[in-house]
Parts: sequence; C-alpha cells; structure tokens
Amino acid sequence: MSEKNETQVAVFEEIRKNTDIATQEQLSVPMSLVFGHGTVGDIASFGGNTLLENTKKVDVALQNVGELQNIWNHSHSQWDWKHINLSYHSPYKNMRQIAGEISAKKAALNEAKWKHVKTEVKIKKLEEKLSDPNIEYWDEVDIKIKLAQKKEQLAEGMSYIEGAMKDVLALNDMYEQLKSKVSGFSEADFEKEESKNHLKRSLVQCIRDMRQSGTITKGEQEYLEQVGVNPSKIIMLLRDYLKSEIETDSWDTTMLFNFVDKLVDELIDDHGVDVTRMKLMGFDTDFNDEYSYGNKIALLPDV
Repeated sequence: MSEKNETQVAVFEEIRKNTDIATQEQLSVPMSLVFGHGTVGDIASFGGNTLLENTKKVDVALQNVGELQNIWNHSHSQWDWKHINLSYHSPYKNMRQIAGEISAKKAALNEAKWKHVKTEVKIKKLEEKLSDPNIEYWDEVDIKIKLAQKKEQLAEGMSYIEGAMKDVLALNDMYEQLKSKVSGFSEADFEKEESKNHLKRSLVQCIRDMRQSGTITKGEQEYLEQVGVNPSKIIMLLRDYLKSEIETDSWDTTMLFNFVDKLVDELIDDHGVDVTRMKLMGFDTDFNDEYSYGNKIALLPDV
C-alpha cells in the first residue's frame, strides 16, 4: 500500500486494531482519532495549531464539561416541578399534571427501552461477524466502525435515559407528598371537585389581571361565567382584597390561598353557582358514574 493510501486509511486502521474501542461496553471514540488522523490531521487550524492538536483539546474539553450532564440531563429541577410546573391552587389539578408528566416520561422511556434493545441486538450481530476468522480486511473495518458507532450511541443515550428516570422518581415523590392534601379519590370525586378546581384557577388569574390593570380581561370574565360566577361582583370583591393585600405585613402568599379557598367554597358550596349555570344551559348537574373509573386511587398507607 502506498504512503498516501496508508495515510488515508489510518483512522480505519486505528479502529480496526484498537480492541478497546471495538469491545468496551461504555465507549466514546475521541474526536482526535477521527479528525486528527487520515488526510486532514496535519492541516493548519485555528490558533496556529494543526487540526490534530485542536481536536485533542476538544476531547479534553468535552470530557471536562461532560460531568455537567450528570445534573442537567432531565426536564426540570425538583424546585421547578414544585414551584412552577405543579403550581395549581387545586391539589387535584396538580395530581392531574403529575399524571400527564408521568405518562409522557413513560412513553419516552418505553421508546428508549426498545431502541436500546434493538441496538444491543445489532451490536451482538456485528460482534458475531467479527468472530469469523476468515473475515476480509475492509469488511472488518466497516463492521468495527459500525460497532464503535453503535456503542457510542448506546453510551450517550444513557444520559437522557437517566434524566427521564430522575424526573419519574421526583414526580413519584411529589405524588406521595400530595396525598397529604388529597387522597383516596375516584374519577367521580375528581369530577365533583372540577367546579372548585376551575374557579380557583380563574380567581388567581383574575387577581393578577387586577394587579396589572385594575380590571379583569375579557377572557377571564368568560372563564368566570363558564363556572357560573358574576364577574362584576368578583371585580368589587377583588378590589377590596387587593387593598388588604397591599396593607398586610406578610411577604408570603398565605393570604392569597386563604382568600381564594374561602371564596370558592362560598360560591360553590353555599351559592351553587355552578349548578345554576348547568341548569341555565340545559345540562344535567349530576355526574354519571357509568362513564368513569370507580376505584379509589392515591390511597394512604395503613397506619
């Protein structure tokens, strides 16, 4: 083989000969092994270095920064989940949010699971081909390159899989914690709480509107009406509440939660605004148990 041809196939020869790259379980082929060899390794690059010198620096940098993925390889921090993503005033709505998030994570993990299995099978098939003592030189090169790529993809994919696992475990913890607020409920129980769930959300959004502009937006007025509440009366109540909110010595949101919970209980339990709304619309106010899952979930452990 000529000197020129030897240079061109140097990277393939490195992979072919390097048994560690071909066989190790956790693998990352260095950038310098690819971009620093063959026909381009000695070309001038940035900083007065050759491409080989710069790719070696990149390998070191990627390894150094790579440890960050151990922390930031998932969707949200536990703080984000609790303060931002699960910030409904209704624990039922937070339960529903957890259910949705878990469903998405489960789907992602299932997809990754079967992709992992298929990749493992491909790796085994490639390894079997390599065991043939009569394998041709270029066939061996092709197979080992494919094998190296598959194993690197497998190793890199684990970071995202572990990130999804972190989210699932964190959400499971929060699910257990939420049982202190709401537990042992069925789909019918959730349906019966929906008027309060939506009214709480609407009121909180109305309060934000009032803080910003002194009135409630058209969209929030419609939301209140959909629950069955008179928006004009809410505007008057919120003006008084905001005056008290400004005058309070407290810096936390306890006052907000107490005000919303008390007002919602009064409007739904005492005035039955949601029931009146359904009657005006011509709908039955009763929930039909035949179309729901009747078993109780989110049960507390027996003490």
